Amino acid sequence: MNAWVARLRVARSDAVLAAVLTAVALAQTLAFPIAHRGIGELYVLGSIVPLAWRRRYPLESAAVSSAFWLIPLDGYPVLGFVAVVLQFFAVGAYGAPRAAVWAVTAWGCVAGAAGTLLGPELPVAVIGAVLSVVAPVAAGQLVAHQRQQHRVLLQLAAELEAEKRKVREAAVSEERARIAQELHDVLGHELTLIAVQAEAAAAALRLAPDRAAAPVEAIRETSHRTLRQIRSALDVVAPPTDPTDATAEGLAELARRADAAGVANSLSLTGVPRPGETPVWLAVHRIVRECLTNAGRHAPGRPVTVGVHWAPDTVTVTAANPVDGGRAQPVPGRGLLGMRHRAELLGGTFTAFIRDGAFEVQVQLPAGGSR
Repeated sequence: MNAWVARLRVARSDAVLAAVLTAVALAQTLAFPIAHRGIGELYVLGSIVPLAWRRRYPLESAAVSSAFWLIPLDGYPVLGFVAVVLQFFAVGAYGAPRAAVWAVTAWGCVAGAAGTLLGPELPVAVIGAVLSVVAPVAAGQLVAHQRQQHRVLLQLAAELEAEKRKVREAAVSEERARIAQELHDVLGHELTLIAVQAEAAAAALRLAPDRAAAPVEAIRETSHRTLRQIRSALDVVAPPTDPTDATAEGLAELARRADAAGVANSLSLTGVPRPGETPVWLAVHRIVRECLTNAGRHAPGRPVTVGVHWAPDTVTVTAANPVDGGRAQPVPGRGLLGMRHRAELLGGTFTAFIRDGAFEVQVQLPAGGSR
């Protein structure tokens, strides 16, 4: 609809321009004849009226109007030169293809030169006639080139804005995934402990009510700790949520809490950690926590063996727990994907498999914590 309205406005403005120039030129011709009666008027109508289509049909209107220049005259209407400039400017600005543009320009030069030689002017006036055709075409092509460049710049700006929007959307998606992973790391582990403790409390209430207080108290402590960690995760949504995580003591405390919640485990730390390895320590802490969580969720009551070994250039985390014999392959849930993601972010490797009736996880990280 907008394009149609724009074309209508262009047609109307060109028609008005052609009508005004034609009326004034006819008045001049009637007052100061340039040929026999009727010939001058025909020249004015044929050379100026096609201006009404100069932007919609620039090549055709220019070719038609310049054909009337071949009529011999005793003089020329002043506005005829204005019409020539406007007509051939439109040829350069709106005409296509290029070959047709220059063909019409050449025809205009020939017609202008011939009309000049047939009229009262000196032969040297042919130069002016040719220039009055060529110069407007060149100016029109310059304007067309600038207009095209402007369109290209607008398109590039639109593409750049679209790319920036995609980058922003990708950043939002990545942050959402990061939040989901962090909440999974916190909630998955702690809620698994709560579930194990609740089962222990239920069993104690049935078998030995006087011993139910300990698991209930553990549930209370775990719940409060979970709330604190959720607040920390939502405030920062990035490690570290607790500075003590990045230490051997943090790993030992993690193993102790899991054991107290009913996830029996043995943790061994070997080697000498390099100083300033907080990102690696945090990754190790999250991976060990996820291993304990998975064991408590998928193999309750089975012991978990966890090892962390620091070498000069790498740190290796291993975890193994017995599984049911019918289980063939590990299920790639969010926990396993999260461990793989943490390892790959630091340039490490992650593998999970079942061997000899045990589910094993092996993670190797560069000791430098970067690719």
